[in-house]
Amino acid sequence: MDIYYLYFVIFIPALFYIILLIFINNLGEYPVPLPRSENRRKECIEVVMYTSIVIIYLALDVFVFRRFIDSIYNALVFNTIIFLAIPLLYIRYRDHWTSNDLGITYKVKSRWVVIVSIIAYAYIGVTNTLTAEISWYLLLIFLYSNAFLEEFLFRGVILSKLERAFGQKRALIYQGIFFMSIHIPVNSFNFLLDGNVVRFISMFGFQLLNGIIFGLIFIKTKNLWISVICHYLANWFGAILTLFL
Repeated sequence: MDIYYLYFVIFIPALFYIILLIFINNLGEYPVPLPRSENRRKECIEVVMYTSIVIIYLALDVFVFRRFIDSIYNALVFNTIIFLAIPLLYIRYRDHWTSNDLGITYKVKSRWVVIVSIIAYAYIGVTNTLTAEISWYLLLIFLYSNAFLEEFLFRGVILSKLERAFGQKRALIYQGIFFMSIHIPVNSFNFLLDGNVVRFISMFGFQLLNGIIFGLIFIKTKNLWISVICHYLANWFGAILTLFL
């Protein structure tokens, strides 16, 4: 592991994320917190249940399913069921949440958070995927199956439940940890391939920071679409530029 990798691939990006987190945290004011749940235990059990289902599904997908079924369309169906359909049915008919509770709205609470976040994650996306060559239809699929589904579950549902249970600040940390944990299967699979311990550990750190920042963006804007856009830009903006430039 050379010093170039440690400095430019881990240290500088990590410093950028930390500065971005601090800056957004201090940008504007936190909105009025969601009302506290009358049954905090219920909210916690449901969060653990949703996260566990995702981890088990992704572990099966990475280590079992892909050996026999290598189709992005099959994954699209299963991802929709796990990340969207199951939690949506539950919160709609058990908790009676509306689209506003999930942040699915055109209203935005903090425009400066929107501007800063989109610019920052556009830059991150360029550094991550500028040389990646991906077809336009796959980029459209990833907008839904990668960015929207993860944000719907972890920011729209899980973060909102944790905020009702613990308040905004603690909920941000907890949902970041849960978001990081769903990457255990993929990170473990990559570690088995390359044996790179530093990369294995650092990926969890970046996923934790991203989860907290996405959560902060969601809380401060009260708009799920902004965190979806930032998530998508971080993953694929460089590939979008490569495709069209």
